[in-house]
Amino acid sequence: MRVRETQAPDVPRLRVAVARLGLRSRFPRWNFQVVGIYVALLVMWIVLTILSPYFFTVANIRTLLISASTLSLIGAALTIVLIAGEIDLSFAAMQAFAGSVSAILIIKAGVPWPLGMLGAVAAGTFAGFISGAVTVIGRLPTFITTLAMLGIVQGTAFLITNGEPVVDFPDAYQLIGNNWLGPIPLSILVPALFYVLLQFVLTRTVFGLQLFAVGGNRIAATRVGISWSKVTVAVLALSGFLSAVSGIVITSRLNAGSGTYGADDLLPAVAGVIIGGTSLTGGVGSLWGTFGGIMIVVTISDGLTLLDVSQFWQQVLVGVIIMGAVIIDQATRGSLSAPWFGELLAKLGRRPRSRSEDLE
Repeated sequence: MRVRETQAPDVPRLRVAVARLGLRSRFPRWNFQVVGIYVALLVMWIVLTILSPYFFTVANIRTLLISASTLSLIGAALTIVLIAGEIDLSFAAMQAFAGSVSAILIIKAGVPWPLGMLGAVAAGTFAGFISGAVTVIGRLPTFITTLAMLGIVQGTAFLITNGEPVVDFPDAYQLIGNNWLGPIPLSILVPALFYVLLQFVLTRTVFGLQLFAVGGNRIAATRVGISWSKVTVAVLALSGFLSAVSGIVITSRLNAGSGTYGADDLLPAVAGVIIGGTSLTGGVGSLWGTFGGIMIVVTISDGLTLLDVSQFWQQVLVGVIIMGAVIIDQATRGSLSAPWFGELLAKLGRRPRSRSEDLE
């Protein structure tokens, strides 16, 4: 079904439209869930502190935050895409692609590192833009276009690096991932800065309202003058940008670019975003929830490592967590017809939302 697009609405009209879509009533429920995420994280930290004397140490907490830094950037990218009702499967490979482009430009071609870094970020942003443009022009699902882009950027990263790490960045470039500002690593400050900026965009700008409106009900949003095609292209380009920045941080920290660096972050990032309360069906999401979800994922990985549990079991556990989080999300939104879920939620005092309520 082709959706007719009209001119962009003014801010007051857009706010009224968003309220009519029912998005205003969703924020309190998901803010409550975000608090629950951090409570769960605190409980996990207490338990792991009891089980391992090495967990709650300055060095280990710092390691946790550094591990979460790049995951939180790509998690933010996926959160924004999901809020708009789309999906991006290429963000992890985009990290490897941007890092590889940066390595080739700076190390092999001798381009000054600031220009090489900007070139790599521009390449990732352009790749995301292409995914969005193909989605809109071809009326294709973003699942298909971003899956195709995953193969393109992953393969390109291996081609330009010949399948081997390209090492020895300039010292100034390495400062991004290894330098400190007081007691805090720059690799942590970079994602923190982006989170503050993105939170402002999502909650205080017209573009942020458009994301929630399109993700909540595309047809209704279009009827009030929001261009779903522009939103789709914008969020995928933004996802490419954030993933590229994350790739820069990774290569700076490791002093090398490779087609494998960051490519394995797909599953942990998806797990963190879903645990953080972002809905796979669009219109609902929180950056702070995503960061809490990412911290839970890296805490599980770190804790199991300290307890000498096999890495393979860690992957199994993350997969189980994703499945459980999706089932809970669908049940609470009324998308799961199993009657026992409704009875369970009723006992817990939480009535599942119906499809008609989401579309009103």
